[in-house]
Amino acid sequence: MSKDDLRHSLEELFSNFKPPSPEGKEEPAPPPPEPESPLPSARPQPPTLSGPPTLIEPPSAREGEGGEEELPSALIGARVTSVRDRLIGIVLVISTLLVVATLLIFTSIGEMEKAVAALHEDSARLAWVLKAHNSAVALIGVLQDEAASQDPVRFVERTKGALEALDQTLAQVEESAFTLPPDDTLRSALIQFRDDLGSVRILAENLLEEARQGNWGAVYDYTRPEYLGFHRSRITNAVEEVQAAAFEREESHLARIEQARETVRTIPVVWGSVIALTLIGTAVATIRSIAQPIERLTEATARLATGHLEERVPVERADEFGRLAAAFNKMAEELQAYYTELEERVAERTRALQEANAALQRRAVLLEASAEIGRVITSIFDVDELLRRTVNLIRERFGFYHAGIFLIDESGEWAVLREATGEAGEKMKAQGHRLRVGGTSMVGWTALHRKPRIALDVGEDAVHFDNPLLPYTRSEVTLPLMVGGRLLGVLDVQSTEEAAFNEDDVRALQSMADQIAVALENARRLSDEALLLEATSPIYRASRRLTTATTLEEVSEVVIATVAETGVDGCIIALFEPPGAERPETIHFIASWRRDEQTTIPPGIRVPISASHMRVDRMQRLWSLADVQSPSFLTEEEIAFFRRAGVGAVANIPLRIGERPIGFVVAYRLRPGAFPESALRLYEALIDQASLALERARLLEATRRRVEIEATLRALSDRLARAVDMGTVLRSVAEGLGEALHATGVYVELGPGMLIDRSAGGEQ
Repeated sequence: MSKDDLRHSLEELFSNFKPPSPEGKEEPAPPPPEPESPLPSARPQPPTLSGPPTLIEPPSAREGEGGEEELPSALIGARVTSVRDRLIGIVLVISTLLVVATLLIFTSIGEMEKAVAALHEDSARLAWVLKAHNSAVALIGVLQDEAASQDPVRFVERTKGALEALDQTLAQVEESAFTLPPDDTLRSALIQFRDDLGSVRILAENLLEEARQGNWGAVYDYTRPEYLGFHRSRITNAVEEVQAAAFEREESHLARIEQARETVRTIPVVWGSVIALTLIGTAVATIRSIAQPIERLTEATARLATGHLEERVPVERADEFGRLAAAFNKMAEELQAYYTELEERVAERTRALQEANAALQRRAVLLEASAEIGRVITSIFDVDELLRRTVNLIRERFGFYHAGIFLIDESGEWAVLREATGEAGEKMKAQGHRLRVGGTSMVGWTALHRKPRIALDVGEDAVHFDNPLLPYTRSEVTLPLMVGGRLLGVLDVQSTEEAAFNEDDVRALQSMADQIAVALENARRLSDEALLLEATSPIYRASRRLTTATTLEEVSEVVIATVAETGVDGCIIALFEPPGAERPETIHFIASWRRDEQTTIPPGIRVPISASHMRVDRMQRLWSLADVQSPSFLTEEEIAFFRRAGVGAVANIPLRIGERPIGFVVAYRLRPGAFPESALRLYEALIDQASLALERARLLEATRRRVEIEATLRALSDRLARAVDMGTVLRSVAEGLGEALHATGVYVELGPGMLIDRSAGGEQ
């Protein structure tokens, strides 16, 4: 499992996760996201969670500009005996000295409030910066993901949606920047961050225009990982500069708060020493009225920090301590609501990952069952026995209600049932059951169009043939049996459950149907003339080895060994990329061999189609040349290429699934000379079996990679589900990422003042 695949999956897992603000600081609620237009999907996606969690709205947004905490109704309107009122009584006794002290105290308190307000503003700015960063990263992700699809409608819709989200946050970042003084470093950092986001926005708009004009080459050039990684790095660096500037401002504000707090603590002690003994009783009473609520609040804060989110402080007074207790209670309520929502979202994500993992495991089971059936049927060369074993194995391994194989008759007008499962199948064979090609039946439709067809509910399908011998059928799928563009018949599979088939089932069954077609064609070829029998013998050996090969390397070794038996001097195997694309963009050379062990083309090389010496359409046909130097259909460039490689005679063997090309095999000799007819027959017979084996190996490899990624994510989600507080959640994330990526250190940063560092040296 590559680190890029794991990183991409982890970004999907935590893309909607937003932890609560550190140290009780509340962050402003983001604007509601714009609804995205639904886009068609080529294959079913694992369940995903909907938009980001609803953030707790800060008190200042709900209660007006003052941001005052609400008091219990019994205390509203009551006479407030504040600390200031008590101090005034002492001031009357100790005259002007205590008045001066009182003025200093309130001056410090005002400075503290200004510093706290500035901290809130900086926190809000950081929140918008992080949201803008996420929007920009999401936009880059959309550009990278959708560039490969070459679907202009999907590309434009998703890119415009991501641009709109970026514009909203970009406007907020710009507005918050211009509220700062011109010489402030944070303002400069915000403006630089805005400019970096603007460059990403301009890139996206240019790519939108290129996509509308169908210039996918330019789109691909500007969505290369290194190019987008450069923009992503610039944005991340800009965010770090903004955070650094914000941290500098935070230290300044905290210093002001600490200085004011020190002044508030010092003045009562200094001036209290001057108070006469006659005022000792008043001072003690005043101190007691202050100490008790602070102690209660301290104890409640300590319990809240240990995970007791239900902790509340009774509000019994209408003074500053009463409002402080009310603010504490409100903070605790919001934190509890946030944590509850986080637990629910983690549980929901865990369920989604489990469902996706179950789907992947089902796909792996289907592919393994298909491979098992392929190994069995390739060893049978009697047509009737082959068909009988095939339908029974399909029913046993997949657990379907009914399976049948129709073969096209000599007229090409009827699909005749040759084999089917169960008593119903025996009755239909005895009756000579057949369906017209193109008639009102799924078998007839598939035979006409040569494409699979699924009926998730047979009662709603217009072309379903209602067979009274199969009364319990609720869903059905039919697949063509194709060999080299020729239709041999149709595979019909039925289930007693509605919507029993999905796209993974169809791919697995289609792969198996292709193997059945190849096995059926091989069985028919056994009765041909001696020339065909001569080519069949090595194909038989290759077929048995191909059915057991599970990796691209194993399949390549079988193909090279088979081709080498024909007396050639070298062989090259290449696949078109991306897999399944109608227009391949790259040629991937996966294997090469030369009898004299000289280096030809190293395996693993990828060559763009535009830079290839051979025309792609020529590599998709079976052809041979006894002498590449003699006049032929080759171009001068192609002849020069073969001359430089020392090739005298060459044969091209296309690889295709049905009518879709997936690559080619080149066999060559160093000296001119015609290829024997038996060798050409062998190459022709090798096309379908090698193609199916390579495609199956590629699917198995992709499935294994996806299962590994999902297992890693599921383990990380299980850790998060067991977490009991925010510290445990973040520690679990750090440990899970460190183990998955084999990293020496992991840093999880939530905001100013909160940093979890997990490394080989310990935790902080």
